[in-house]
Amino acid sequence: MRTGLILLILLLLIVPVAAQEVVVPDVTGLSVPAAAAALNRLGLKLGVEVGEGWTAESGLPENSVRGQSPEAGQLTAYGAAVDITVLRSPNAALIYDDNDLSLLNRTGAELDLAGITFSSSDGTLNFAASRWAGILRDTQCVQVWSVGRNGPKALDDCSTIQNWMVIPNQPEQHFWTGRNGVTAFNIFQNGVLRASCPVANPGRCDFYLTSAVGGGDSTEYVYFAYTPDRLAVINRSTDQWMVLRGLTVYNNNPTLQQPGAPIPMGDPVLYPLVLNPVASVEQLAPGQCVLFTNSSPTRESPPQDCEVIARLDVDPTLIFWGADFETESQTQNRRYNCAAATEGRLTICVMPR
Repeated sequence: MRTGLILLILLLLIVPVAAQEVVVPDVTGLSVPAAAAALNRLGLKLGVEVGEGWTAESGLPENSVRGQSPEAGQLTAYGAAVDITVLRSPNAALIYDDNDLSLLNRTGAELDLAGITFSSSDGTLNFAASRWAGILRDTQCVQVWSVGRNGPKALDDCSTIQNWMVIPNQPEQHFWTGRNGVTAFNIFQNGVLRASCPVANPGRCDFYLTSAVGGGDSTEYVYFAYTPDRLAVINRSTDQWMVLRGLTVYNNNPTLQQPGAPIPMGDPVLYPLVLNPVASVEQLAPGQCVLFTNSSPTRESPPQDCEVIARLDVDPTLIFWGADFETESQTQNRRYNCAAATEGRLTICVMPR
């Protein structure tokens, strides 16, 4: 009897436990952030986002999910990625020939060039849009040349050429010219594939980009809810991201030796307790939040209802919301002040992102 029990235990140790499987939900018709929230709740993550031009005949709202892989109802492993196809109206364009390429902003707002990259389809030729400038103004263009040039080339589509540059001696960045025999190149924004464009002479490629301010994908504000023992940053929207990437809060607690210490709210390293590994603290999906506590017994419950995806328990003497604290707005390039927590009350502070 004992020998049989030992053999059973050994078999349990040797035979791997089948990976947990979940049923893929239907995210068709949802915004990308709402789709991410629905997937994250089941332990699935948002995968590759591919854009498809929206028209009045598309049958679904603009900026909504048209298709997904795996399809709804299929079984997939817990933690797997679900790729989506999104209906987007083009708001940017590349205009190019063998010698030059121009990026046109038609988003209706300033376009943040940080995070926008170009790559040949085989990955051998790459260019970062931040080389032009930090932002691109609406209706204007930036231009790059693969040959020597004394000035930019005027284009009818561009109200003006905001910035231009020549890189004749950097062939590894001539991604649009068909160098090395490639026939296409890709545009990425913050890691998201926005378009694949054919090499052509001349060529034009229209696609979608998220603008610097809001852009339809993101809230223009950050929402703090807190009591003396807990603070949560909550995305209370139903269909937008709340971007924490780059958000800095300044701790003015007088107990610090040097008040004003910066806290990078969207840095995953900040949170030792990750409660939902498929969600992202860099951009909260609808209903999600990150939670800070003063290590009290009630720390597992947020001050307002939300899905806690990550938590940080801090020493009570170091809580930044124990005093007035500042947030630095990325969209308005200035600091704003949130009041200190009040005993017996819930405090709400909504600040520009």
